[in-house]
Amino acid sequence: MKTFIELVKENISCRGQMWELAKVHQKKQFRGSDMGLMWAFAKPSMYIIVFYVAIVIGFKSSTDLDGLICPYFVWLAIGMISFFYMRDMILNGANCFKKYGAIVAKAKYPIGTLPTTVMISYLLIHFGMLALGVVVCFIFGVWPSIYWLQVPFYMAMMLIMSFFWSIGTGIISVIYRDFYNFLQVANQMVFWLSAILFDVNGLGPRGQFVFLFNPISYIVEGYRNAFCRHIWFWEEPLKLGCFLIVLIIMAAVSMVMYKKLAKRLPDLVQ
Repeated sequence: MKTFIELVKENISCRGQMWELAKVHQKKQFRGSDMGLMWAFAKPSMYIIVFYVAIVIGFKSSTDLDGLICPYFVWLAIGMISFFYMRDMILNGANCFKKYGAIVAKAKYPIGTLPTTVMISYLLIHFGMLALGVVVCFIFGVWPSIYWLQVPFYMAMMLIMSFFWSIGTGIISVIYRDFYNFLQVANQMVFWLSAILFDVNGLGPRGQFVFLFNPISYIVEGYRNAFCRHIWFWEEPLKLGCFLIVLIIMAAVSMVMYKKLAKRLPDLVQ
């Protein structure tokens, strides 16, 4: 707990520096492109459209999902928008210490703020994609409801999970160089194992149990519950409990690793 409190204080005191570094990261990512930041929205949008065409038109799959109060395209778009942020954090969060190793070594930049810096840079894109998702809702006749108020809750859970993931896997990536390569290979597998394209609720008790301890599935379904099903997060206590168990374990492991290796990380990332 002491290590976590110190990290929080460090992040708060360096919030200005993190914001500036996050903006630099975004500019570098699309430097030399005429469309610039627009590419950050074009690629995810094309993913959504391609999967919609493939599933609904190509495979002529049924899109009648239990409890759904909106068109299938809205359900698909909202789920994929939440997944895109977590997908980016799986790789870039795990690479946060190595990516900014030069800054840490030369400028003595506080290394504990790097996961948050990466989170902020991709959160800006997530806000834009979420705004696009709201526009899609309006186009398909889905209007704001009181259930939308729980989106910040799921977003907060997503950010907390991303933070601890970045701390833990970022340290592992520094120590074991092949770990990041493994994540690159496994990243596509995560998509298919996180119930992005199919409905977990339609799998039955045994099928649902498999996804209970997948935190990505919980966030994706949470966004969909807010926009597409009108279910409050406290109405599914088992799913929330399993998510919190995974989150607590992730937090404990990452904090222990950070406490032991924080002082050595600036030397290791060089």
